[in-house]
Amino acid sequence: MSVASPPAIEPIPAVDLSGGCVVRLLRGERGRETVYGRDPVAAAARFAAAGARRLHVVDLDAAFGDGGNRRAVGRLLRECPLAVQVAGGVRTVEDYQALRDAGAARVVFGTLAVESPEIVEAAIRRDPDGVAIALDVRGGRLQTRGWVEPAPGAEAPRMTPEAAARRWAERGAATLIHTGIERDGTMEGPDIASALRIAAASGLPVIVAGGVGNADHLRAVRERSAADPEASIAGVILGRALYEERLTLEDAFTALA
Repeated sequence: MSVASPPAIEPIPAVDLSGGCVVRLLRGERGRETVYGRDPVAAAARFAAAGARRLHVVDLDAAFGDGGNRRAVGRLLRECPLAVQVAGGVRTVEDYQALRDAGAARVVFGTLAVESPEIVEAAIRRDPDGVAIALDVRGGRLQTRGWVEPAPGAEAPRMTPEAAARRWAERGAATLIHTGIERDGTMEGPDIASALRIAAASGLPVIVAGGVGNADHLRAVRERSAADPEASIAGVILGRALYEERLTLEDAFTALA
């Protein structure tokens, strides 16, 4: 009897925005920013031409509470041919709805999911398919407000990443995004074990972010996900490795197929 192949894991290029530019941070630290371009729509077009189907957009300025990049996000939603998921600074149901109405395929809640979960629950009741929850983890603890603060009460068992993942599965979120903050921008490899724990705890598809530097890292995600029947890795977010040409999207598709 033949055994079905595991589902493909989607490579998802990232466009992080600061001051209207395409940037990457190292380990989420704002003072360690590298600029990779001044036209996010052009970056998105290159990814689309290379075969990407989805784009992960982070408004870093909004996440840090310093205004935002609404014009650049709006251009991406209007002009980018990809399914765009938007993160950073989403504070109200109205923010969520405005992004969905503008064309966002998903809207990512991070800080709000910890500090005001009732608002996220209201968004899920209104439009569940568009809600993704960011579980940003440093040292085993959830982080909020642009990754600069531990989540309130994060020392309590109810606030472990796994407990948060279970809670959002119960409340109807469609997708979880796990970022290993210590790995982000390092290209030293993603925190696969933590992402798999979250996937197993929730039963939801999980997107892995932070640390991918080469095709071997992606093959490791694929192999470890396939070996764990209780966990589902749906995608991997790619940033610095793409911009510095350590990895191509073609390589990524091959490694994750």
